[in-house]
Amino acid sequence: MTISTQAPLLLSEVNLTQRVSSTSAQSPLDATVIIPTYKSWDQLQVCLDRLACQTLNSDQFEIIVVNNDPSDPTPDGFRLPANARMLSEAKPGSYAARNRGIDEAKAGLLFFTDSDCQPDPEYLEAGLKMAQAHPEIGRFGGNVVLIPNGDDWTTTELYDVHLGLEQQKWVERGRAVTANLIVRRSVMDHVGRFNDTVLSGGDMEWSDRAQAAGEPILFASDAIVRHPARESLGEHLTKARRIEGARLRRNSQRGAVNYIPPIHKLIPSFKTLKNLLGSPDLTTGQAFKVWGVHYVIRVIKITETIRLLWLRRPDQRK
Repeated sequence: MTISTQAPLLLSEVNLTQRVSSTSAQSPLDATVIIPTYKSWDQLQVCLDRLACQTLNSDQFEIIVVNNDPSDPTPDGFRLPANARMLSEAKPGSYAARNRGIDEAKAGLLFFTDSDCQPDPEYLEAGLKMAQAHPEIGRFGGNVVLIPNGDDWTTTELYDVHLGLEQQKWVERGRAVTANLIVRRSVMDHVGRFNDTVLSGGDMEWSDRAQAAGEPILFASDAIVRHPARESLGEHLTKARRIEGARLRRNSQRGAVNYIPPIHKLIPSFKTLKNLLGSPDLTTGQAFKVWGVHYVIRVIKITETIRLLWLRRPDQRK
């Protein structure tokens, strides 16, 4: 169990009393699962089927799916669990869709996941137990376990496992990705909704606001969702550009933009290579290949920084 070292470990007794009172005032439902979706009906069906097989009784939680493309109707034969409902949100972006789900949620504990995630059967029960065991904590980063898309792991999928989506490390920094984020409704009301003007990085921006507001976070290792690893280099490069743009926007809003790109990162990280070679899960050949993907992504991030800071017009840099 990991507690973020960058936020207070305990809330004040006043905040704790308010939180317990707020939670008890909610409906009898224990949890609300919020899932944004955009043209991903097949993946969403798998996610919902997994939620229909939870160890938690279905009358203890609700599922809110928010279709972020109202012009894309639910396909014929699509199965919606009895405790689920479908909403629509026309404003583009998953964070706008999540905010719509928050507004409609009836429970005091909100579980955020994505349409391409596959929750384990104990996902909700484990998250609830974690929240009940730590009433002083208002947000939890659930475990995200990457799985291959086929029978064997590709190099880019192995990169995702070893250097990509590492939820526990994010939690140690006070953050969590929305693929598996658990938040008390009272904390969401305290910190505010997601920034629905961005299409990427909204989970990190919200986490930073929560941390600044003194809301601690724990890693919920037993609340597991499984997520297919990114199987192509193109997917990784698109994500790298998107994240770099979101990072620069956050820095710009804080007035902390450095207009000198980190050119030194063009030098390959031999520390990363050493760590990969020391991994018992990788052969020597796999370690070098994953390191190569890591270097390509480093270069792409630097070129994206240069493009956004130097090559765009001044009125486009915000």
